[in-house]
Amino acid sequence: MDEIDSIGSARMESGSGNGDSEVQRTMLELLNQLDGFEASNKIKVLMATNRIDILDQALLRPGRIDRKIEFPNPNADSRGDILKIHSRKMNLMRGIDLKKIAEKMNGA
Repeated sequence: MDEIDSIGSARMESGSGNGDSEVQRTMLELLNQLDGFEASNKIKVLMATNRIDILDQALLRPGRIDRKIEFPNPNADSRGDILKIHSRKMNLMRGIDLKKIAEKMNGA
């Protein structure tokens, strides 16, 4: 599930008027479904987010989502490799130094 934070962010207090009831119902159903998996079934659920800090703690408790795997930004060498792969079929001007470009892309 990509961008799980779109439905899995911390729930608002009921009656505050700020919560989206459809999103909250979807979140509650997701929690119910996650609780329904038997450990012996070896079912794995993968979720992705850029905002783990806003996910509802009910989603992150053991037995539901109990592992976090971080994928840090690539280093300069890896960014260079990515640029090479994605520019392979492009007609680049002569003199384009992908290594220098990759070095300037810190944080990307």
